[in-house]
Amino acid sequence: MPDQLDGPVRDFVSGLRHMHGELGLSLKELEARLPASRSSLSRYLRGQSLPDERLLVQWCKLSFTGEDRLPDLVRLLHLANEAAPASATEGTDGPGPGEEAGEAPDRPPASSPRPKWILAVVGTVLVIGAATAVAIHLATGSPPDSPAGQGVSRETGPAAKNHETERITIHNIEKACRDSRSRECALGLALDPYVPYRPSNIGGRAWHGDRLTAHCRIANGVTVTDEAGGHSSVWYEVRKDGKKLWVPGVRIDPGQLQYSSLRNCPD
Repeated sequence: MPDQLDGPVRDFVSGLRHMHGELGLSLKELEARLPASRSSLSRYLRGQSLPDERLLVQWCKLSFTGEDRLPDLVRLLHLANEAAPASATEGTDGPGPGEEAGEAPDRPPASSPRPKWILAVVGTVLVIGAATAVAIHLATGSPPDSPAGQGVSRETGPAAKNHETERITIHNIEKACRDSRSRECALGLALDPYVPYRPSNIGGRAWHGDRLTAHCRIANGVTVTDEAGGHSSVWYEVRKDGKKLWVPGVRIDPGQLQYSSLRNCPD
């Protein structure tokens, strides 16, 4: 790894290279499976530039162990993006992992990290929007009149502050799966929200548009990242086929996740 790399960028590149090494794929093979050129992939593995979150999700999903590493890699990518202006380098020499010596692929310009002031402005807008929504909710006793908000069903009366149950709608971020109930389009319901979201922890399945009754929710479960790079540590407890199961927040209607007033699960 280049000696010039340090701090969060070095930590991210180290984790990325470790995950990539487990794949056992050359950059040429990887280029055929991801929407990125071989030279771009090499730059990411050298720390000369940083991938976007969507590409990172697709990269990790090529490996079963990569999916387990994904939450931590996403966290490291966010930290690296903030630190990149001070520590990312452009002058690293030598071939990257899996790239043959003497190869001279085209070098696209390094991706520019988001300026901190843009992140601050976006964060401020989101906070103001959320505060406005909360104010409307408190004044009217119901979520804002939006298509997403209309899907929430309250079952304990308008006077309750924290609802005992709430109807939630399963949401698949992949549009191709919204009209299919194939196994490939099924979304897993977990047995335990505090252990990795992987096949050994799946106790049931649901599809886009399914409506389930949630009994409570937690905000500190395992972080789950969806196919578009969105991530959340919120989980909803549901009952399905006689079993208590858990739905990741990224797998329900986004409007319901934002405006939910479901009670917290007891410790």
